[in-house]
Amino acid sequence: MRRIVIFNQKGGVGKTVTAINLSAGLAARGRKVLLVDMDPQANATLGLGFDVSESDRPDIYDLLVDENVTLDKTVLITARRNLLLVPADLDLAAAEAAILDVEDRHLQLRSKIDGGTLQLDYLIIDCPPSLSLLTLNALCASSELFIPIQMSYFALEGVKHLLHILDMVRDDLEHDLPITGVIPTVYERTNMSREVLASITEHFGEAVFKTPIRRSVKIDEATSHHKSIFDYAPDSYAAEDYRHLTSEVLAQEKSRKTS
Repeated sequence: MRRIVIFNQKGGVGKTVTAINLSAGLAARGRKVLLVDMDPQANATLGLGFDVSESDRPDIYDLLVDENVTLDKTVLITARRNLLLVPADLDLAAAEAAILDVEDRHLQLRSKIDGGTLQLDYLIIDCPPSLSLLTLNALCASSELFIPIQMSYFALEGVKHLLHILDMVRDDLEHDLPITGVIPTVYERTNMSREVLASITEHFGEAVFKTPIRRSVKIDEATSHHKSIFDYAPDSYAAEDYRHLTSEVLAQEKSRKTS
């Protein structure tokens, strides 16, 4: 199972949209995918058509704070075949205080995932856009990092802070998390987009996916209708971009098997 966390501490870079649509794209290609919503805003949960705020069933908050709740008990079956979801709601914000005094509090999620019985090909974790105990749990539960980067000048500045966070995770928490994917998002045919793409390619090299996710109103519309781009506008260029991105992620599988 590949454990991929999608993280950028800067908001508005397409982090949750990418988590939803990459998960849906992989599921459409026959991979068994579990999307874990670690953001108290619960946008990934809402984006897939769920609202668990009025439900008594266990969610990601219970998974983190209750030792008797297992991963399997929190999973929801989505409308897309092969795609499962561990949902979140606003209560998740209180999880940090609840586990603050717990030993190895940054490893709560990893221990629950390690103890799970689900047979999966991909675990994808959507993080909050900030450094928090929830974020540290997500990073430490993963073995790969995908960074969505908006094609703007200020997004480039934010990358420096993100790399500092990764250094801290490696040194202080003894968890080395390789960057195996950089996803150019909100791409437009402008000099700024081209310059930013060239800059991140110079810095991250082959980790940068060749598929930029173009700016598209269809992506926002799909989210507002609580659907993936493949279910809302399958013939749009946004869906085409995420199909190509999915193919690149799957190509990494083949590369690993032959290396």
